[in-house]
This record gives sequence, structure tokens and C-alpha cells, in this order.
Amino acid sequence: MSYGFNKTDSGAVGTGTVKLPPVQRTEKPAADISRVLQAGQDLGFVSRDAGTRRKPGPKRKEPQDRLTVTGPKRIIDRLKAYCDANGGASYCEAIEALLDGTEK
Repeated sequence: MSYGFNKTDSGAVGTGTVKLPPVQRTEKPAADISRVLQAGQDLGFVSRDAGTRRKPGPKRKEPQDRLTVTGPKRIIDRLKAYCDANGGASYCEAIEALLDGTEK
């Protein structure tokens, strides 16, 4: 199928009314991949190669649920700071500790 473009005897491609000059393609040498990777690393690019897979986490001992919280940034920041101050506690551990403290 020509889709409206026809090759002429000279090799030029045209639509019948407009003649386009033939394209001369030149072979470019393949770049040395190690030089390219080194240049990228020097500029701070990080490899996107597949990393090692993590082992699956521990089996859950109780049913799980999900909670999405939207709130003022200052409060969310306080929760994050609380988690960091308590040995990197998870959000669930922090909420549970805060709830246990209020129930006493």
C-alpha cells in the first residue's frame, strides 16, 4: 500500500505533485555502553535495573484493614515525629499506644 506516496524512478518519494529529495542515511558508530553508563553515574543517574526482591513480611496474626487519613499538616507531622521518636514505630503501633494511653 502506498497511502498516497509513490516512489519515483530516481528514488525520491512524492505525492505526485510534490517531489521530496531522497534521504541519505549514514551509519553512526555504536557508543561504548560502559562509557555511557559511567557518564550517567558521574551525573548522578541511578540504575533502573531490577533490584533484589525483598522477602515477604511476617504472616499477619489478625485481620487487616486500611485507613486513609487526611488532616492538617501540623498534626500529621506530629504523628510522624512521634513514630520516629519511638524507635521508628509504625503508624498503627503509634495509634495503638496513643489509644492505650487515653483509655487508662
